[in-house]
Amino acid sequence: MAFLFVASASETPALSIRADSTSQEDGWIALKTDAGILFVWNRKDLSFTLLVKGNEIRPMDTSDNIFFSVDGLPFQIQSLPISNFAPDARKNQLDNKAILFAHRDWEAKFIAEELLHHKLTVQTSVVKINNGSEALIWQFDVPKEVGGDARKQVYVTVVSKDYVILLNSIVNDTVSEETVRKFLLDTVNTLKVSDTRIDVKKLQESIRKGSGL
Repeated sequence: MAFLFVASASETPALSIRADSTSQEDGWIALKTDAGILFVWNRKDLSFTLLVKGNEIRPMDTSDNIFFSVDGLPFQIQSLPISNFAPDARKNQLDNKAILFAHRDWEAKFIAEELLHHKLTVQTSVVKINNGSEALIWQFDVPKEVGGDARKQVYVTVVSKDYVILLNSIVNDTVSEETVRKFLLDTVNTLKVSDTRIDVKKLQESIRKGSGL
């Protein structure tokens, strides 16, 4: 398996990986579609979906984080409260771009100091996604001393309500940086945030009838 870092210092809430569940409890679920999977996550005050496209998508065996193998590419989805890394963000009236940069600095510091014990040089750019939001795409080279086959780690992040949603993958000798960036950006561009809790059972029925996406 390709080397992949844990993307966040915070733990993921209770999870579900059943391919056809009608559970309405807090947590996430991956629903099979003709294009790949529809990832659904209901949190206490955030509900959203992402369409992950691929011919072969399967969950990876991890404990507290959400990882998939998408046509052999390791892929992580995470969402974490802004209060985890910038507790005064709203009080100080930080805009979404400032929040994303604060999150990047927090994540990069955690990875450098707690995981790699190695200084990182982070490259960053801001992009607009389909829903009009600004997203941050940032990456760093994986030090050779770490081992494994990962050459770069790439993240795409976006603010949604009081959370940051994060997508993460790797560049290696067989998967190019261009391919990884396109996959992450294509996926984040499918993001749909619901004002109400997503009814998984109803969504499943829509997918079965061919009207869910």
